[in-house]
Amino acid sequence: MIHSRYTQTRNFPPRAPSAAATIAVLAAVLTLLPCVGEAAVEFVTPVNVCNKVDTMGDGSDLSVQAGNNVRFEVWGDGVDINPAVRVTADDGDAGTVTARIVRAHNGAENLGRGCKIAKGSVEVEVDSPAATDATLERSLRFRMPLGDESRLQMRVVPFVTPAWTFHHTFERPALYQSPPECLTKNVGRVDRDLNDSRMTITLPPGANGDTSNCTLEFRTIVNPSVRPQIDIQQPFGYTVTSPAHMRLVSGDNSATGALATRAIRFTGDVANIRGTRAVRTSTLTVATPNPGRSDTLTLVINPPPASNAFTQACVCRNAQTGDTINVNDAFQCELRLSQTPPALGQLISFEAQDRNCVAAGAANVSYSSASGQGSFTAPNSGTFHQISLRALGGNTSAGTSCASRTAPVADTLKFWLGARGAESGPTYTQCQIRIRRPQ
Repeated sequence: MIHSRYTQTRNFPPRAPSAAATIAVLAAVLTLLPCVGEAAVEFVTPVNVCNKVDTMGDGSDLSVQAGNNVRFEVWGDGVDINPAVRVTADDGDAGTVTARIVRAHNGAENLGRGCKIAKGSVEVEVDSPAATDATLERSLRFRMPLGDESRLQMRVVPFVTPAWTFHHTFERPALYQSPPECLTKNVGRVDRDLNDSRMTITLPPGANGDTSNCTLEFRTIVNPSVRPQIDIQQPFGYTVTSPAHMRLVSGDNSATGALATRAIRFTGDVANIRGTRAVRTSTLTVATPNPGRSDTLTLVINPPPASNAFTQACVCRNAQTGDTINVNDAFQCELRLSQTPPALGQLISFEAQDRNCVAAGAANVSYSSASGQGSFTAPNSGTFHQISLRALGGNTSAGTSCASRTAPVADTLKFWLGARGAESGPTYTQCQIRIRRPQ
């Protein structure tokens, strides 16, 4: 019996995959997602700067300066997938705080920027009221890939009150004006008091009619009165008000952040200030973007004295050798008055540091070597006068030499308008010569 051979095909239901195969497939899918199981905010930096100012779990909140468009960068696996952020309040303050994501960066892009790690990030801008006086507690809630949210706690820190002080004045003469202080002439004064919050300028005699040219600059310093911890800051502008005779130097009201120390400069209107004929008191104000956080300075300008006085410091010099005088040479002491002397002249008294080192240089000068004192009567011929004296090379009253070949010896001369009196004020001035013994 012959048997035939054949093959029969049947349709069977598909076999269910094994548990091991299922796990392998799920693992492969998860590798395509950016750490979905661990997606969360991890740390915060300034934009494009790898400086971690806040890290999750470090026990402190991210602190940002109050104001609009405050920007920082938030990092974390998955934070860049479908990026979105919302703000919730952690306190009862009703101050409006908003946040928005302005740009997202994936891990591949971040390898070439910022912290140079394969981790997603988003650039966030926060708006908050610059005028807030209270710290605002908020949470930024970032949407993650699987639909959940990651919370970043944030504090909005108010602007602090500035502490403003006068630093000094700076006078730059035009060309070769002498003496260099064209506003005060070494006779008027600039004083600071009240912890440098007030400056008083006392104009010298004759200032109302002075037409010489110079540049006057006021320099002030503004500091925060306290230094709170702020992780994210941004530049801002101080609002500065000043009187008409002080002009803010352009750009000097800008600050680098809430903790900035800033030098604020003003140029002074010299002609306007010299024209002061009665006491002028002015207030200057500097304010942060929160107008309630401000500080003030006071500028007082005292007019020149009404009576006759010296308009600038005396200058004693020889026409050829300057203030270094050779033994037995004559020299002139120049004095400038604010008013022309009366018809009978104006008495000027003077005194030499050492009575034996100078002598009268002209018949109209009276001098006593016994007392070291002398006098001169300024004629009714103008406001510029010269007193002629002569340098001597003997010994001082202490037995030392009045002159030297190697190091000229200094000698001070003091002058008073009228009789000798106090060594201060507009009716007193002094200057110095050096006496040299020629080789």
